Amino acid sequence: MEGHDGALRGTGQAAPHLTRRLRRGAWLLALGTGLAACVTPPPAVTLPPAATTQAPADPVEAALRGAAGFFDTASRGDPAAAALAVAQLEFLAVEIPAGRSRREMGTLTAPALQAARHDVRAALNIPDAVPPQRVIDAMALLAAGGTPPDMDAAGLRSRLAALPRIPQANAATRMALRDWEFGPPQELLEEARLRWPR
Repeated sequence: MEGHDGALRGTGQAAPHLTRRLRRGAWLLALGTGLAACVTPPPAVTLPPAATTQAPADPVEAALRGAAGFFDTASRGDPAAAALAVAQLEFLAVEIPAGRSRREMGTLTAPALQAARHDVRAALNIPDAVPPQRVIDAMALLAAGGTPPDMDAAGLRSRLAALPRIPQANAATRMALRDWEFGPPQELLEEARLRWPR
């Protein structure tokens, strides 16, 4: 036993930098775990009935089908359809990262939707700091022919009518819809691995 104790003491004395690295790593791991525990999901957002017609019983599915369909074609000249698709994307970019979908989504889907929201907001000149529910409500009003308060309604309507095809929005909504219908890619790979004998 003395030999082992001596060897351990010798290792600690011979390589103090390893001990410091281990302590630092443990501290960083504890800090990361603590910060993750402190992160709370953002408040839930809601969609207007006009944006849930594709699946009235499940707003996530409705938003997925509506947004994926619009951003796949980006029908220019239809500001009402564009406004509803933007509202649906805003909804998805909050609810899916918060884990409020009844189906599991791939690990890349949430950040892809958030990046898509950023690109769409940039195209519409909507700052990232504007709360998602405010954007959803404004888009719903625009789609219904109304005028959202404290916003440049005419400018927004013009930009919605000329909204170009946004690759990130197309890719992210298609990815999310694929996850919804078939499961996340890692699940598919695991199923394939189980089916094929080694």
